[in-house]
Amino acid sequence: MATPQAVQLANRARELAWDGNFPIDPHEIAAGITIVRGSGEDEQRLSITMEGEPLDQLSGYAEFIEAPEPGYRCAYNTDEALVRQRFTQAHELGHVLLKHVSKDHTRLRDTTFNDRGDWREIDANAFAAELIMPAEYVRHQASKIPHISELARFFGVSPTAIRYRLINLGLL
Repeated sequence: MATPQAVQLANRARELAWDGNFPIDPHEIAAGITIVRGSGEDEQRLSITMEGEPLDQLSGYAEFIEAPEPGYRCAYNTDEALVRQRFTQAHELGHVLLKHVSKDHTRLRDTTFNDRGDWREIDANAFAAELIMPAEYVRHQASKIPHISELARFFGVSPTAIRYRLINLGLL
């Protein structure tokens, strides 16, 4: 089951940076969030960038970067299908916002989205699912759109992703 913190954080990210249109764009969400660390003279305002590149067998990774300015970078594999890229973007953003990546833990790589036993992957998957397929909207749209392929198109995800989401929400 998804951790409540990951789901709450995805909802908060959408509240802060979503334009209200579907499909939800993880790039826009990331661009609309600034992470503030420290306070007073020690305060740092850290941005989150999304960058696509060919990554061979890797779906994506999230890392803390020092240059040109301190911040976070979420990379995703441009050789994968666009719907997979979107989920990867949301997943890697989840790693950043859930504090799985920091200055001390500079890069978190995902070779798969295998969540068996790795709480960080479970949380990042829950975050990604809630970010781009919000439960309240999935429930509403599922009552209007009966076909999985049409639902998948509406949310900009694969039929497999929306099927898992429907199952996890008890709708299938």
